[in-house]
Amino acid sequence: MKLLFVFIAQLVFAVQVCSASQPQLAGEQHAVENQSVSSLDAVGGRVLIMYAPPASPQQLWAGTTHGGLWHSADAGQSWTLASEAMKGMAVGALAVDPLNADMMYAGTGEGRSNNAALGGHGMFRSGDGGLSWSLLPLSDPATVGENWSHINSVAISASGVILAATSDNQYNGFIYRSVDGGQTWGLVPVYTGSKVGPHNIVYKVRFDPDNPNTALFIDAYANVTHSRDGGLTWSIAKKSTVCP
Repeated sequence: MKLLFVFIAQLVFAVQVCSASQPQLAGEQHAVENQSVSSLDAVGGRVLIMYAPPASPQQLWAGTTHGGLWHSADAGQSWTLASEAMKGMAVGALAVDPLNADMMYAGTGEGRSNNAALGGHGMFRSGDGGLSWSLLPLSDPATVGENWSHINSVAISASGVILAATSDNQYNGFIYRSVDGGQTWGLVPVYTGSKVGPHNIVYKVRFDPDNPNTALFIDAYANVTHSRDGGLTWSIAKKSTVCP
């Protein structure tokens, strides 16, 4: 129970409460481009997300607004473009399979509630620890629709279930679920069990690391919604009074 409360607190802290020419893609693997800079300032834009493996904290990954995905092997002293496939894109979500550190997922799109938020081109997956990346075709908004225009957060359970919090260009929020490594996705009916829906974005989704059946997400109005069945069904866990 203590872990669950800490888990909720981390989500609430992370949310942005009450916030109101890309390259063509190919499905093949793209190797890392040999390009280094001394800091992320050289690529412009904002850093949207960072990740460091718990066992190797000197290894850093950074998703940026205009610069794509970057990697540092020396705790941020120098950086290398991690993916030619995502070069110039907004990368706002990163997740690593807890049972296989070589399996990584990167979601594109900025996912903020304003007109300046940059759209994305789907989710990319690496099976070799970030050495190469390929687009998951059924996450490409050009193929499956604008529900995938922004991938705001990605979570992977200890049993391999993937949840993707996405939004369209009208600020409508969605949760997608995959049990086959992102090859196929099912739209989770969160509308009936939460406040998510029209003009309400899901900002963060997480699994309990000790219980793959327990998941939480937080929306733009700081509502915390939980699942006890691995993300199949949802219900409100906490209703915020911060916003009307």
